[in-house]
Amino acid sequence: MAGCRRSLFVAKLVAVAVFVMVSGIVIAQPPGSSPPLPLLPGSDPGGTLPQPSGPPVGSAPAPLTPPLANPQPVPIPANPILPPAAGPQPVPISQPPFPQQRFNIPKILPNMPTKSLLPTAPKMVPITGPVLTDDLRKVPEAEFEARPEKITNDGKLVEQAAYQLAKISHMNAKKTDAFMVALLENRPDLSGLPFVMGDDCRTSGERTKQFTIAVNTVRQALAGRVIVNDVNTGFSQQGTSPQPGGPMQGFWSRFNTTCEQEDANRGRTDKVLAEHVTLARIAALMQMLAPESAEIRLGLVKYLAGIPHVESSKALARMAIFSTEDDVRDAAITALKVRREKDYTDVLVKGLRYPWPAVAKRAADAITKLERKDLIPELVAVLDETDPRMPKMKEVNGKKVAVVREMVKVNHHRNCMMCHPPGNPNTMTSNAITAEVPILGQSLPTPSQGYQSSTPELMVRIDVTYLRQDFSVMLPVGEAHPWPEMQRFDFLVRERTLTTDEAAIYRDKLTPKERGVLSPYHKAALAALREITGKDTAPTADAWRKLLDL
Repeated sequence: MAGCRRSLFVAKLVAVAVFVMVSGIVIAQPPGSSPPLPLLPGSDPGGTLPQPSGPPVGSAPAPLTPPLANPQPVPIPANPILPPAAGPQPVPISQPPFPQQRFNIPKILPNMPTKSLLPTAPKMVPITGPVLTDDLRKVPEAEFEARPEKITNDGKLVEQAAYQLAKISHMNAKKTDAFMVALLENRPDLSGLPFVMGDDCRTSGERTKQFTIAVNTVRQALAGRVIVNDVNTGFSQQGTSPQPGGPMQGFWSRFNTTCEQEDANRGRTDKVLAEHVTLARIAALMQMLAPESAEIRLGLVKYLAGIPHVESSKALARMAIFSTEDDVRDAAITALKVRREKDYTDVLVKGLRYPWPAVAKRAADAITKLERKDLIPELVAVLDETDPRMPKMKEVNGKKVAVVREMVKVNHHRNCMMCHPPGNPNTMTSNAITAEVPILGQSLPTPSQGYQSSTPELMVRIDVTYLRQDFSVMLPVGEAHPWPEMQRFDFLVRERTLTTDEAAIYRDKLTPKERGVLSPYHKAALAALREITGKDTAPTADAWRKLLDL
C-alpha cells in the first residue's frame, strides 16, 4: 500500500512538471485583475516592458479599459538578451497584446462641415492687461477645448476623446496636419502660438528610434529600475527589480549605468549614430525632467556639462534663464564658462527681451557672471527699446493692427491633442512613438510611471510635436481629484492681436507714470552694464554709447 501511495505521489509530481513545461513560465495574476499593460518609454509601474513585436510608444495616463475577467498568462521570451555578467540579476520582461475596445461614437460623414469636426472652444476670459507679477498662476491659460461641465467616470469622457481623435484622423487623412490648420483658422486664441507643422514638427528614422530608447531609459530610471534597452529596436529586453530608496533617489546613477551599458552594446565606431544618441538623450531629459525637483535638475546640469555639444550648451543656457531656483541657474552658468560662447549667445540675447521680466533679469545676470563683454552692445540696445510687453503695430491681412507678445501657460496633460496628432496605426511608421491621452476623472500616473498605452483609439504620436515649451513648472489646480493637485504647466510665448481698447489698456499699464521711472528690462540691462564695465552714466542708450565709445 505504501508503495502504491508513493507511486501515485510521484505520478502527480510528473503531471505537474509536464503541465509547467507545456504551459511555459507565466506571470501569474489574481482573478479579476488587469493584465500587465504595455508601456510607454520608461513607464513600468509593474515591471512590464514593451517587446520588439510592436512599435515604440511614448507617454499617457491610467488604463481606460475595464479589467479582463480571465487574464491570459504572458510567456517570457525564450531567448532574452542577457545583461553583462556584473550587476543586478535580470528580471525577464514581456508585453501582452493590446486589448481591443469599442466606443459608441457617431459615424463621421465625408461631407461634414469643418467646424463640426473642431472641438468646442473654451469661453474667452477677458485679459485686462499684461501680467505685472512673478506669480505664474496669474499667467493666461491656453486650452484645446472647453472643459466638461461635469467630470464623471462613466465612460462618456473617454468616448468624447475617442470621437475627437477620430475626427482629427478624418481630416488629416485628406492632407497632413489639415486639422491643425483648420483649428488655427477658427481659433484666434490659439493662432498666435508658435505652432510648427510639416517636416519641422516631425522626427524620423534613426532619430526617432534613438529618442524612443532615450525616453524609455529616463522613465525606467525615474521608476527606480536599471533597464538595458535594445539598441536596434528601442524596446526594453530585460531589467532589474526596483532599486531601494525610492524612485528619485539614485536617478542619475541608474540613468548613467543604463547609458553606459547601451553604449557598450552599440559600440562607438559609428559617429553618425553616436550623434543621434546624444541629441536624443538631451531632448528626452530636457523635456521629461523639466518639472522635476531642483535636485534632479542639478543632476541634469552636471550631465549636460559632461557632453561637449552645441545642443548641450544651448540646454544649459536655457536652464540658466528659465530655472526658478538660484542654485540650478548658478550651476548652469558655471558650466557655461568653459563653453564656446557663440553656441549659446542667442539664448541669452533673446532672454533679454522675453515677455516675462524675471527671465530678462536672469539673462542679464548670466551675461554678467559669464563676463560677456562682447554682449555690451546688446545690453545698450535694450535701453533704446520699449518694454517687450508693450503693443506694437503690425500688418495682418493687409491691415495695421496692434499685437502683443505675451507668455501663456498650457496644462501639459489636458492638451495632448493640441500638441500631437492621433496615433493612427494605418499611417504610422514602425518607429513612431505613441501615448494614450489622459482622461479627466481617471487617475493620472506619476512622472515616473509615464503614460499608459492600452487603448488604440486614444493614442497620439509624441514623435510629432506642434508646440514646444520654453519651460515647465508644477502649479496647483483646484478640484483636481482624482488627478493630483499639483500639475505640470508648460509656458511659451504667443502673439495676440488686440482691439483698440485692449491696446490702450496695455500701454496705460506699461507706461511709467513719472519721469525717470525705468522698466524692469531697462533696470536689468543697466545693472549688467554697471557690473561688467565698472562704470556708470545716465540710464539712456546714447549716454552709454558715448561713455563706451560704441
